[in-house]
Amino acid sequence: AQDDSTKVENKFSVDFSADLVSRYVWRGMPLSASPALQPTFSATYGNFTLGSWASYTFAQEGIQEVDLFLSYESKFVSLTINDYFNPDETMSTGNYFNYNDTITGHTFEGVLGLSGSENFPIEFEAGVFFYGNDKNDKRANYYSTYLGLSYTAEINKVEIKPFIGVTPFKGYYASKLEVVNIGISANKNLSISEKFELPISASFIVNPNKEMVFLVFGITL
Repeated sequence: AQDDSTKVENKFSVDFSADLVSRYVWRGMPLSASPALQPTFSATYGNFTLGSWASYTFAQEGIQEVDLFLSYESKFVSLTINDYFNPDETMSTGNYFNYNDTITGHTFEGVLGLSGSENFPIEFEAGVFFYGNDKNDKRANYYSTYLGLSYTAEINKVEIKPFIGVTPFKGYYASKLEVVNIGISANKNLSISEKFELPISASFIVNPNKEMVFLVFGITL
């Protein structure tokens, strides 16, 4: 019985952290006008992870974000279902439990992720909104799609990741086939003491479709 209990404990883990970012930019889209705190909380059992991620701006912006996700991850493939929700904090009710497809504030997305080996550290993701708040003028689903590609390298203990993201047709990201997210990110551990390092990051991001540019700094707590 003790052996079985140990095996379960080894398969099950709980984790939480938070990122502090100078601005919330997602897939080339500016989603905040001020710095944001982005906590995450998750539980993993074997290859499955269930968790929540959120973004709360420092300024009193009306729209915030609280998401749920369920993912399965193997060595080179991951499958994720995201439930994006943007509460309007200027309203007296959040309507969180309204899942009616025509009026819900939730947006569900399926994401396929593919990753290479250590000798070929390339990553690909394909995300499709398939239910909820992703509608055209006729209230039909856009099925907005994002295709992303990145490559990871290390230079002087700094992880460098150039990336590019494309949407193939009209939807949330653009009105037609467009490159919507291109740039480079860098991550490293800042040594505070002999026993403590602080993960920090910087990302230079360009959205060619919107002709917008961002330089985002982040700290992981």
